[in-house]
Order: sequence, then C-alpha cells, then structure tokens
Amino acid sequence: MDFVEELKRRGLKVTPQRIAVLRIISQGGHFSGEQIYDTLKKNEPSISLSTVYNTLETLKQTGLLRSFEANGVTWYEVNKGSHVNVFCTDTNTIIDANVDLKSIEDKLEEMGFKVSMLSVIAYAECKEVRRRKVVENQPI
Repeated sequence: MDFVEELKRRGLKVTPQRIAVLRIISQGGHFSGEQIYDTLKKNEPSISLSTVYNTLETLKQTGLLRSFEANGVTWYEVNKGSHVNVFCTDTNTIIDANVDLKSIEDKLEEMGFKVSMLSVIAYAECKEVRRRKVVENQPI
C-alpha cells in the first residue's frame, strides 16, 4: 500500500506519525495502542501515547483501520472488510476467521438497518485449530 497516496486520497495530511502507524499495522495482525506505542518509541523517543491514539482514531474514522474490543483491550487492524476476529482464550492471541457474514448483513438490512460495519468477535479455544492448520497447511 502506498501510504502517502492513500492518506491524500482520503483527504488526510501526510504526517510521519500516520505513516509510522500504518507501517506497523500493515504488517498484518492485531495491535493494541500500547503495542504500537512501544514499537514506535524505540525509533521515535519523542512520540507520546496520546499522539498514537489520536492517529489511530483518525485512521479509523477514515476507514483505513478498524478496531474492536476483546478481553478488555482495544485492538486495531487494517480494515479488510467483514470477518470474525477469534480471541483464543487458551493462547491469548487473535485469529482472523474468514466466515461469510453476508447473511447477517442481509438480515439486518431487511430489518431496516443500514450496516456500515459488522464486527464479530468470538471467544474460543484454538489449540486444535492451530494444530490442524499446521498439519493440513490450510488457512483459518
């Protein structure tokens, strides 16, 4: 992703903080604000935690990122559309599960809701799924 062009396309000013946050999150996965702050602080000691959270909020409002809460923590990820975030209670990790959520969105639309984002978080034990993924080499 060309971060500079993407920020400009969404009408945002290109700042070093926004570029730095996007670089971290675009690596894939789920990050708390504190994890992003700790990573950035290593190379940019003057950055503040409030700057990180303000940047995350701005990027979320423009649709580049999305957030969800799991296990008492707000997690951020690249906005890649509707999917299920599975919080693994046995490993304290989060896995993206590509599940077709269209029927839920359709049902909500039938009820008169205009769905702008669907966030589904499941809490589950994941050891067996991870083992099977390694054995079968299948995406989760």
